[in-house]
Amino acid sequence: MGGASLRLGAAYAVASGFAIAVAAGALLLATPVIGRALEPTTPLASYGRQAWGMENGLPQNTVQALAQTKDGFVWLGTEVGLVRFDGNGFQVFDKNTAPALPGNDVRCLLADKDGSLWIGTSEGLARWKDGTVTTFTAANGLPSSIVRSLKEGKNGGVIVSTESGDVDIQEGRVLPLQMDMLQGPALGYDVTLANGIHLLVNKREIERSQNGQTQRWTVSKELPGSKIQTWFADHDGSLWIGTNGGLARWNTGKLQVLPVTDPLAKASVLAIMEDREGNIWVGTEADGLLILRNQRFRTIGVREGLTSDATTTVVEGAGGKLWVGTSGGGLNALPRNGSATGGPSTYSVRDVLLSDVILSLAASPSGDLWVGTPDGLNRIRGGAVAAFTSADGLPDDFIRSLLVDSDGSLWIGTRRGLTHWTNPGAGAFGLKVTGKMETFTHANGLGSDLVGAMARDAKGDLWVATLAGLSRLHGNRIENYTTANGLSSNVITALLARPDGTLLIGTQDHGWDLWDGKSFFAALDNGLRQTSIHAILDDDGGHLWFATANGIARCDWNAMSGKPDCSHWIEFGSADGLRSRETATNSHPSAGRTRDGHLWFATPKGLVEVDPSHFPVNAIPPGVALERFAIDDVPQSLRGADLSVQIPAGHVHFEFDYAGLSFVAPQKVRYRYKLEPFDPGWTDAGARRTAYYTNIPAGHYTFRVQACNNDGVWNDQGAALNFELRPHFYQTLWFYALLILAVVGLVVLVQRLRLKRAEREFNAVLGERNRIAREIHDTLAQGYVGISVQLEVLAELLRMSKVEAAQKHLDLTRGYVRQGLADARQSIWALRSQDSGEITLPVKLRRMVEAEGNHGLEATFSIFGAYRPLPPGTEQEIQRVAQEAIHNVKKHAGAGQLSVQLEYGPAEIALEVRDDGQGFAADQAPAPGHFGLTGMRERAAAIGGTLEVTSEPGSGTAVRLLVPARGEMKGY
Repeated sequence: MGGASLRLGAAYAVASGFAIAVAAGALLLATPVIGRALEPTTPLASYGRQAWGMENGLPQNTVQALAQTKDGFVWLGTEVGLVRFDGNGFQVFDKNTAPALPGNDVRCLLADKDGSLWIGTSEGLARWKDGTVTTFTAANGLPSSIVRSLKEGKNGGVIVSTESGDVDIQEGRVLPLQMDMLQGPALGYDVTLANGIHLLVNKREIERSQNGQTQRWTVSKELPGSKIQTWFADHDGSLWIGTNGGLARWNTGKLQVLPVTDPLAKASVLAIMEDREGNIWVGTEADGLLILRNQRFRTIGVREGLTSDATTTVVEGAGGKLWVGTSGGGLNALPRNGSATGGPSTYSVRDVLLSDVILSLAASPSGDLWVGTPDGLNRIRGGAVAAFTSADGLPDDFIRSLLVDSDGSLWIGTRRGLTHWTNPGAGAFGLKVTGKMETFTHANGLGSDLVGAMARDAKGDLWVATLAGLSRLHGNRIENYTTANGLSSNVITALLARPDGTLLIGTQDHGWDLWDGKSFFAALDNGLRQTSIHAILDDDGGHLWFATANGIARCDWNAMSGKPDCSHWIEFGSADGLRSRETATNSHPSAGRTRDGHLWFATPKGLVEVDPSHFPVNAIPPGVALERFAIDDVPQSLRGADLSVQIPAGHVHFEFDYAGLSFVAPQKVRYRYKLEPFDPGWTDAGARRTAYYTNIPAGHYTFRVQACNNDGVWNDQGAALNFELRPHFYQTLWFYALLILAVVGLVVLVQRLRLKRAEREFNAVLGERNRIAREIHDTLAQGYVGISVQLEVLAELLRMSKVEAAQKHLDLTRGYVRQGLADARQSIWALRSQDSGEITLPVKLRRMVEAEGNHGLEATFSIFGAYRPLPPGTEQEIQRVAQEAIHNVKKHAGAGQLSVQLEYGPAEIALEVRDDGQGFAADQAPAPGHFGLTGMRERAAAIGGTLEVTSEPGSGTAVRLLVPARGEMKGY
């Protein structure tokens, strides 16, 4: 169970003023710290440090309690509420937030193993789990609502110390505290450190008894301040002590305190905590929150004793002395421990140096130090300084690089070529230069006159970096290599010859290459492909180190591959403790490795030291948390371990805020995320802590986010959020099913309509055929019969030479022919014409009856009611029924009288044709070939009417047609 600095069992109440602050120390030993603890040999003032106060987001500068929960969040107890910290921002919870706390004055915290957080306030106790708060106060079992401290119980419960007594909370139940849970002597607290050492701690002193001897460290003497307020035992065996007058650390019998000039040396420390990465957190009474971290890099500058921060070159001399060149501050000599304190040796123009700008250094095994400047070459031997310039045979006074060879000769790189000085003598001002100088230039085979870095490889070849590629002096030959030979750039900036015979080559803006003895290979798959390399170093741990234009970088070197195979790239900057991302350029060597294995890098902000054997790498994957999920800018509740959010249809904007909980270097935490199954792969978000999605289709989704720490270690499990965006009704499966059914139904309906249409067309054709048949029977056939009769009469009259009578019958025959033609035309074209001379139905019927009166029948026509026009089709059908009935009277009845009556009633039209002929049996079927009655009934039905035929043999016949007056439009 992990927790904070304010935890207390009942036994601690005997010294409440001290115990409230110190009880957390022993309890936090249970916190699952898996990272590397702070290096105990590092002085307290030398740890990396970061502070937060009200000016950068902390809600109050008084931090009373600290805890880190299982998910990785750091929690602070303040007088204004509970504060959650993710490394970038603070979120406050109090009585008025959701979830709400019982009080704002948070005095103690306890992080439980199940991921919950116990919060003791001045108004009650709260348990925070998955965003839900359960409250305990005096009203539900606590002796008092004022909670003083919290402690883990033996049976997995929590011992709560209040102002009025102590209780044990087990599975949400408040129980009396058993006597065997009371721990801690009244005079102090027995602390067992991780290394097995026992200490006794009280509010005034720390005591250690060993082999009958007792050692004490007392406040106001060895310890700062006048009262111990808190203590904490880290997982590496150190005891951290917070007093009202500063911070101290006890380790293996040694007490370390901060220098009086340190701001933390006077702070009143209330809480101390170690997080799972091994960092130490300090809560103070008035100075806010601080974190102490292992310092990966040590920087030496002006405040550490150098003459200038602008360092340019570094080399180790005889006796382990470190020589540091600067730009404008001359030359510094640091003692063996690398510290500039205690008065380092310095050389400048006042000491006969040619310039205070140092461009290059080289140390000779004999103890000589060669110094290259823009104004010539210096040699320091036993404190004496000699100078050499172009007047002494050098091709140029601008000395860019130097190399002392194994035979003691000196190689000098300048802007005007490379000079080899064999057996350099003791020449000084006014003295003759001894030995021999030989200069190589472009004219005699060198790649370029501008010479930079130099290195002698394991085979004895000298490699020279130039502005136009790489030159190799092999025996008496010079071989030049450029991009045509496989180099990634012709501007060579750094060289490192390795014992295995390979050569590492740094270039400008194109990363680095490797020479394996036969060919060059460019390092393409690494983080430095487009970077300028200013220096390359290696260590005994299989790493390569690079001074680049972006800072210092490191990779794991696979020397067995024979190619530039580097993995696990880490780039370092200000977040890692560097004062600057810049490194020295145009000076050689700008970085070096000393015999103790330490690496040194010259930068414009001081000389950087790295100890690869004690270089803390953060192997702890960061915790990942989803802090906010918003839909259309409305935050959603993120509560519950197995979270799944149901989202109604119609929402389009989705925002996910997440955090990577690593506190070694929060600025370097990187993220990647994806929305399954929407995204095909991971999206590299860099340091961005928010993901946005818009207009995603409806469905089930899982948003996943992963984070890596400052050293590239990923948390592959990450955090996930399941949610379902519900579809609109027209996006559901049942809607698609109904749509398919509707389409099928529509197809069936269309098919049926087509069939009905075809049926109607067929019935229309059939009806038209019947109509034509009726027309032929009622008009053409009768007309032909009349014409035939008239022609027979005409023939008889002509035989009898009755010309006038024949002429009369001929005219009558012509009229029948014309009438027959008109009827035929009307029948064929279905014309509903109204003859210009026979406009109305009564007129047509009257003339039809009058015409029959000329054939020996006594024919009468009568009309009743007010005439009103009917649709042409209706009048035509009535006319045809009357015509057929009259024709039947002439042809079959043998009648002497014919009566036709047309009556316009309010509801119906009645037509009656009556004769006094021989009659027939109306209930008998018509004889074969006779369609007159059938045709009349079909015509009546076509206009919605009924046809009644009344007849008996010898009693005449009556045909009555009834047509609805409002149904005249039927069929049109």
